[in-house]
Amino acid sequence: MMCHQISIEINLDSLTYSGQIIGEINFVIDTYDYFPGVGWSDFVAVLLKWWSDSCRALLFAPVTSVHSFPFMDGPLSISAKKISLSELELSFIKDGQMKTEIGIVLIKELKVTLIKATRQFINAVNRLGWENEDVDVLRHTIKSLEMY
Repeated sequence: MMCHQISIEINLDSLTYSGQIIGEINFVIDTYDYFPGVGWSDFVAVLLKWWSDSCRALLFAPVTSVHSFPFMDGPLSISAKKISLSELELSFIKDGQMKTEIGIVLIKELKVTLIKATRQFINAVNRLGWENEDVDVLRHTIKSLEMY
């Protein structure tokens, strides 16, 4: 069975700050399939923290465990079912219903793209001089994900 490529893309030019940091963020499958969709804007630091926690949980979870990668705006999420020690089966969930089954991705690839996107985001926030609690929490969360 072939694995899909997965990446998490944040449009750093779209970031805005007024206490919370909002910007365009997506899961991208095979470089062209964006979820929730191109231009989707959300609370970037909050999502990255949630997703890092879910990814870390999946690393240690037994096979058949399911973890969610939610979005804050709208009842949207990605469901990740651990199907082997190294693979996840992903599905897009909208309004509590499965919208699309994405297929199989490597847990390691999800972890790597999550760390990379989070590091780019934190570097951008540092350059802009923005401070908030969510980013502080995210700095610690990503360090703990990097250790595994």
